[in-house]
Amino acid sequence: MKLGLLCKNRLVVINLLVLGLGSINAQKSSHPLVSQQCADTWSATDDLQRSLPLNEETGNLKKDKFVGIFYFTWLGAHGYDEHTQTLPDEGVHPTTAADTLSPYDITEIIKVNPRNPKFGPVNAFHHWGEPYFGYYLTDDEWVILKHAQLLSDAGIDVIVFDVTNSLAYLPQVKKICRVFTELEKKGWAVPKIAFLTNTKHVETTEKIYNGFYKKGLYRNLWFYWKGKPLLMGNNEGLNSELTDYFNFRRSWAWTDGQEWFGDGEDKWPWIDHYPQNFGWHDSPDIPEQIVVSTAQHPISNIGRSFHNGKQPSTDSLQSGKGLFFDEQWRRALEVDPEFVFITGWNEWVAMRFDDGKAKNMMGQPIKKGETYFVDQYNAEFSRDIEPMKGGFKDNYYYQMVANIRKFKGTRSFSQDTDLHKISIDGRFAEWEKVSTSYYDHEGDILHRSHPGWGRITAYQNTSGRNDLIEAKVAENSQNLYFLLKISEKFETKEWPTELVLFIKDNESNQPTWEGFHYMIKIGVNGLQLHESKGGWNWKEKAKIDSKLSSNALELAIPKSVLNLKGKNLEFKWADNISTDGDIMKFYDQGDVAPNARFTYRYKIINP
Repeated sequence: MKLGLLCKNRLVVINLLVLGLGSINAQKSSHPLVSQQCADTWSATDDLQRSLPLNEETGNLKKDKFVGIFYFTWLGAHGYDEHTQTLPDEGVHPTTAADTLSPYDITEIIKVNPRNPKFGPVNAFHHWGEPYFGYYLTDDEWVILKHAQLLSDAGIDVIVFDVTNSLAYLPQVKKICRVFTELEKKGWAVPKIAFLTNTKHVETTEKIYNGFYKKGLYRNLWFYWKGKPLLMGNNEGLNSELTDYFNFRRSWAWTDGQEWFGDGEDKWPWIDHYPQNFGWHDSPDIPEQIVVSTAQHPISNIGRSFHNGKQPSTDSLQSGKGLFFDEQWRRALEVDPEFVFITGWNEWVAMRFDDGKAKNMMGQPIKKGETYFVDQYNAEFSRDIEPMKGGFKDNYYYQMVANIRKFKGTRSFSQDTDLHKISIDGRFAEWEKVSTSYYDHEGDILHRSHPGWGRITAYQNTSGRNDLIEAKVAENSQNLYFLLKISEKFETKEWPTELVLFIKDNESNQPTWEGFHYMIKIGVNGLQLHESKGGWNWKEKAKIDSKLSSNALELAIPKSVLNLKGKNLEFKWADNISTDGDIMKFYDQGDVAPNARFTYRYKIINP
């Protein structure tokens, strides 16, 4: 067996990180992110019923393939109800009693009055929609943790901070790096970091270098590209100390006919028209980088539904399907460069203008005095992949995960193939013979208490309770057995209320809730196996034997009551999630193993 092709336990993953996947040469180079929880082997089906590709489709992990994503740190740095001068350190503004109106959500504003929308003041930042984690500020540690988890599970190797407007936002950068470093110490494989400059690039680069790199801050998170820290920006006019320190790749928008792009040597665009051109370094016929974007701009009338060379009419938009994104990914996979850069993760806001500098908005002419937004406007004309509240939810996230897997490859998953008789006695000794473990991130039940945007005094979330860290499955001819471990002891000796095990039979066409046929949960009649009658409508089917002790619990399910139609199962643990049938609550409530919509896989040995 070749190293890196199998994800069976944490030891294999650690070996991958120590020995390196790809070329770790004498020059310092970052290696591709490898999830210690084996996230690239997890399954998931999104809201459009698109399922993630697995190793059989993607092939094994490929050598030296990297993915970066545009990451924005400006949320809260420019005021709230009105545009405000940045603080001296460019950090997040404290909210004040005067901030009583914002956030200005364009989607909600238009919903109330589509003919005469009551936007906020000129130059004030407006949200195009609501992020699933709320109208958060960049320095919210709870959100930073969630981002680290989602991006790690997706296979993102590096987040690239947007500093194109000459502001470095270093307090926010340092907060993100501090949280990422804490998570790394807990065994998380977190993305590395880099920067993308443009306006006043000399001043901005000096600010980044002197305030961050020269001080050696968070060196563990620096993304090295071919020997030096990567900086996506212009090196013209910089002193030799800076040009020698970084590996520069010039970055700006579009390629065809653009003077800045030239023949593409050492050029890494952050947005481009389909079919995108690639940047190169060693030779013009060896692609180094290509960009993939979810959309472009409302003022260019290129939205998420744009494909086959045209933007659909407003009454035939398909904003949630990722048509533009899909087209760009197909080009990227065809080119197969070393590095794919994705635009983007979490921009969310745009300034309101009426100065007449833009001549069109969503395909319609506008004149001075009429409102326009350059980068973001609504669900169609926006570029964020981070899940949103309502709308297309997490569709873009899973579309991104699917394509990253196709680009980078995945590990195969090997499970224990022996039959085991497990005594449900709370001693757990027999589980030591079951070699396959399923892991979840340790330390992901942080409570939230942080101000939101403008009038939102605080976001509070104390639902994190039991930190799920490991699961196992075993079977014999009569039963399926499940084990769950948490990081600390259970607070009760009985099965906790709102601790749930979901099971999916992939070959069954019976009714489901979000693909799950069965749910095991405590109720008035004890621990019961429930069967979905369609949606969040469950019927008790059988009493389940279980035992809990210290930080682990185990249970047995008679195969006869499951009525399995095939061998391929998926399962998921969820703790302290409100039971109203909204699967998006897997993102922000309690803890789930694995994360978000992801599921673990198990193949029945003895049907």
